[in-house]
Amino acid sequence: MMRVSVSNIQKCASPKTYGFYFSITIFSLVLLWTLSSAQAQQNSGAQAQAPPKSTLKSNKDPQFSKEREASISITADEIREDRERQRIIGRGAAEIRYLGTKVRADHIEVQTSTRDGVATGNIVFQTVNDRIVANRIEFNLDTERMVVFNARGIIGTTYYVTGRVIRRLSEDRYEIQGGTFTTCEGDLPDWAFGFERATFQVEGYAQLEAPTMTVKGVPAAFFPWAMVPIKTKRATGFLLPGIGSSSRSGFQFSPSFFWAINDSTDATFGVDYFTKRGTRYKGEYRYTPNRNTAGQIAGRYLKDKIERSTFWDARGFHRTNFKDIGANLHAVVDLQKRPPNDRSLEGDLLTRTRQDTDTHVTLTQNLPKIAGQLQLGMRRREGLGENDGQLYQKAPEIILDIHNKRLGKSDFYFNLDSSFTNLRKSENENTLRLSRFHFEPSLSFRLETFPWLGLTPEVGFRRTHWTHQKKEPVTGSDFDDMQYVESGLSREMWFARLHAIGPRYSKVYRGELGPFRDFKHILSFEAKYLYSPNNDAYDRSLIIPLDMVDTLQHEHAVEYAIVNRVLTKLPIRDGLQTRQLFHYRISQIYDFVEARRNENLDTKPKRPLSDITFSLESQPFSKLRLLQQFKYNPYDLEISEHSTGVFLDGGEKWYLNLDRTWARQRNYYPESAENSYLNFAGGFSFNENLSLEYFSRLNKIEKTTLEQSITARYLDCCWGVELTFTDTKDKSEVFLGFSLIGLLEGERAPGFTSRRNVLREGGFWGSRSWASSLFE
Repeated sequence: MMRVSVSNIQKCASPKTYGFYFSITIFSLVLLWTLSSAQAQQNSGAQAQAPPKSTLKSNKDPQFSKEREASISITADEIREDRERQRIIGRGAAEIRYLGTKVRADHIEVQTSTRDGVATGNIVFQTVNDRIVANRIEFNLDTERMVVFNARGIIGTTYYVTGRVIRRLSEDRYEIQGGTFTTCEGDLPDWAFGFERATFQVEGYAQLEAPTMTVKGVPAAFFPWAMVPIKTKRATGFLLPGIGSSSRSGFQFSPSFFWAINDSTDATFGVDYFTKRGTRYKGEYRYTPNRNTAGQIAGRYLKDKIERSTFWDARGFHRTNFKDIGANLHAVVDLQKRPPNDRSLEGDLLTRTRQDTDTHVTLTQNLPKIAGQLQLGMRRREGLGENDGQLYQKAPEIILDIHNKRLGKSDFYFNLDSSFTNLRKSENENTLRLSRFHFEPSLSFRLETFPWLGLTPEVGFRRTHWTHQKKEPVTGSDFDDMQYVESGLSREMWFARLHAIGPRYSKVYRGELGPFRDFKHILSFEAKYLYSPNNDAYDRSLIIPLDMVDTLQHEHAVEYAIVNRVLTKLPIRDGLQTRQLFHYRISQIYDFVEARRNENLDTKPKRPLSDITFSLESQPFSKLRLLQQFKYNPYDLEISEHSTGVFLDGGEKWYLNLDRTWARQRNYYPESAENSYLNFAGGFSFNENLSLEYFSRLNKIEKTTLEQSITARYLDCCWGVELTFTDTKDKSEVFLGFSLIGLLEGERAPGFTSRRNVLREGGFWGSRSWASSLFE
């Protein structure tokens, strides 16, 4: 191997490939859209970046000439210089590098006077974003221009082209004669455009003269002219429209426009046209200026033809992490107006059944020196539908909490719960306004009496002051003038707690059971005693209960529990891993206040014992999780609530979630009612392209299906399609979306993520399902 003038040129990575199969009908629709559409990609992450353009100096500059000479190198098995013809000839595995370009061939000749070159035989032309193979190439060492014959390859890291002649006019501009264009790989691409002449501008458009669209080599459509986007980054333009049909809303057509404002912000504007309900306007703005800040705001507006009313909503969020000072800001905007009796426009069951909006802002500052946290925020809840006119607001709310701050080197720990809140509650035309200050310090002490027993006594003090504002007539006024009058109220009370953990027993059982090695059973007892003295009954009647702070009152109870844990070991590559096989807890509360009650015994007998709560959680394997909880009423001798959940996770291939919730709602003794829901969610990926997901929620008592949906997705390397069927009690609908990767994409670009965001809000005892999935 011989070398002339060595240069430091980076090697180029191999480009990514694509594949595709599609029907002729859909392709015809897509092509019609391409005639007036610009490509736009919703996903702002992981974008291919175009290489920076070369800023070439004049070749008359001596310094420029030296830089050019130093950036050129030729290697080959045999290199010969023909001085008479002013040529340098390389034969056998020849390679030349210049201007960030690499050309490999069997034979390379360079004219030293004109700096023109020719390469023949097994040509490979390569830059950072382009790679073309051919049998002949003509180039010049001082320009980006070249001509490639009988070529095929990839430009812009994404777009596959072939051509009888490909002319490279500049770093990002090409002209092709007698060629094809696609984003799919292979000798027989799933789809392609064939043309006699075309120009390609990377990060711009391709203009095709007399293109013919083919599907698997079969002609599908012909057009006299077409223009398609050639984008490797986010770009402003129209998105592929969504198409759907609903039994209540009619046919749905949803075009939208994507605006790539800059590298950190973008927006989407569009409409949802319903043949039965009218046009819903929508918009969304997103921003991510840096890693610590992100947010979005979205809104919709519809003047409904069916309900003859207006529907609108505005939702958004903002988060900022101030890592340098240990603070964060989190804000959620949630505003909505909808008809009281129509929730069919909502996309999922939880949104349709919610009763209010929730807007809140919280600024949190961590205080590590005092083991505390300071919060400044506000929260506003407004009723929806049937609850229209209801309002609950905290603005502002200042909270300072300190938890287990050790006092010096002693065994004493300081705790503090304190807050200042302005509250407002409105229902129809009745409005309540008050301010509240709450201060609750406490001191705890950890006693290590025995290794198997831990005691933590705690004593504290609570002081709460309310300033109540209410409207009263103005004294001496002849009109119905009203004014706000303030009145104050205070509450002071001390409290004591004793938390005991133990006795605790454990035993190890040696042996093997399937993949498990040895077992350790831990049995422990827990108890918690709580006491706070009684307040005057008249003073308690003056307190308006709005939240947990207002409801603090006389407390005298003990909570006790038995906890069983079983640990085992599972073999892994590096040895054994300790895993909790299951955790089982039985707990109950005895209320001394209820035991001493003497009022209303005829209508409400004493019941100092609470329900016995049984809870089991087991995860013997990483792919399997079991949950079970139920409550037993010791007086009625019956189970009052019960929930069971099974969650299977097959990684990227499949998942299966199933849970059932059941509760007894006793209205008056001995009559009672029941409610029970069964929730199922599952997904299966047949291969790397095709996947299927299904969700269903059933009312077991009424034996009705509240909601079910099935989604089929096919995602290939260069195209994707998604079909969703949804059926609820008040509507049935179908939605179709598809995209051409790297060419045209929709607002809901299909993709099987296999990531289930299981809804755990409210726990087992709420009405929400643990098996529900959000398919992002």
